[in-house]
Amino acid sequence: MTIDQFYLLDEDVILMTGEYNNHGMFCARVMIGGQTLLVNRSPLQVIDDTLKYIGFDFKGAIKGTKNILGNIILCPIIVNPYKGICLFPYKSSRLEDCVWFNPDHIVKTKALGCKTEVELSNGVSIIIDLKRYYFINKIETALQLKKISSERGKHPHPLSYFNASEKQKQITRLKEGKYNFTTLVEFNG
Repeated sequence: MTIDQFYLLDEDVILMTGEYNNHGMFCARVMIGGQTLLVNRSPLQVIDDTLKYIGFDFKGAIKGTKNILGNIILCPIIVNPYKGICLFPYKSSRLEDCVWFNPDHIVKTKALGCKTEVELSNGVSIIIDLKRYYFINKIETALQLKKISSERGKHPHPLSYFNASEKQKQITRLKEGKYNFTTLVEFNG
């Protein structure tokens, strides 16, 4: 099935890779459950479209990941922080045969020499040209990014960890229109 219109990734996406359609256009092959869709956008365009729809972009997602995890290469990205969707490439996203995996849909892996068989949540498996050890590291890095960004989203700043006192103090507005924050200093002091 081919989709010509706008397409957004969601939590049911298992993986995505590139593929040329019958007209020679580079498209995204997206696996959802037991079926696949061919979207008339490249995998990076589909990711960027999804990010832009919620007010982010691909370059910003890469910068955000590097800010959280350090300067790593082939880094995972949070595609939708509200739905907790994370994808990671197993090789350079510049390569046409790069596969983007959703770590939540990886059931198990099996070493096959220098390759890895990846069993997915839909009962399908795929063999990739990467040693299992390195692939496991990519899964763990993606899950770490997902966990850290989720925790930070729930507690965005250390100040949100303050312990509320039993006494409540109200900030009042002075006659000249400014708010009186000195009552808080007296209250906490």
